Amino acid sequence: MSFAFLLFVLVLFPYGPLFPWSPIHPGYESIHLQRADVIYPAGWRLPEPYYKIDSLIAEAEQFHRLAMPHRLTVIASRSWEDFHRFVPHLRGHGVAAVTLLPGRVIYVTPRIGEKGLNITEFLRHELSHAALNQNQSIWNGYKMTQQGWISEGLAVSFGQQTAYLSRSEFLSRARVEDLGGVIGHKGAGDIRFAYVLWRYFLEDLVKTHGRDEFQRFLTAYINDPDHFREIFHREYGMEVSTAAAEFQARVRRMPD
Repeated sequence: MSFAFLLFVLVLFPYGPLFPWSPIHPGYESIHLQRADVIYPAGWRLPEPYYKIDSLIAEAEQFHRLAMPHRLTVIASRSWEDFHRFVPHLRGHGVAAVTLLPGRVIYVTPRIGEKGLNITEFLRHELSHAALNQNQSIWNGYKMTQQGWISEGLAVSFGQQTAYLSRSEFLSRARVEDLGGVIGHKGAGDIRFAYVLWRYFLEDLVKTHGRDEFQRFLTAYINDPDHFREIFHREYGMEVSTAAAEFQARVRRMPD
């Protein structure tokens, strides 16, 4: 192994994509909780929600009915420059937080502070992804991410998020737009609307068909994302499109 290559590999740890696994974190400090390590900028006053990650993990396990057996590393990025070095496949400044496969590392970006977003909402959102990812293979996690609608709908639901659209804003659009083109698909156009739609659709499934039924669907789905339509039909006795049409009819009768 050449010296140059060895040096390159070593740099990947404290300054690149291997940062979470590096024994040193230049410019950062850390706290060690029972179930998670939090790495944050040196000299930074760590916001209170980060100290509550253990309890949020327990809530995520209860909500998803899935154990999270692996310890988490949560990294609050000091700057966009740092984040893009740590996660080079994500560019731009549009991401607030992201969970890396296989669900053991969560990054929080400067967007949280720039936009005044609720940290707890986004920690909960990412813990939802981590809960699913820790119970599936990396390949199935990747395929699930490419579909988006189930994992993001669950994450927005568990996150109890208000960062995208208010309920009244959602209803005003959902009453006049065709929801079938968004439910069951990765989504196009306004992703903020899609995220909220997927949340309410999944919550409606639980309300109308029961939590146990949804859990059977979810458990089968995370281990075979390619066949989600067949799994949905098997568990619910109807196509996703039919469920979407029924949901749309109910949405149009909802009061503000």
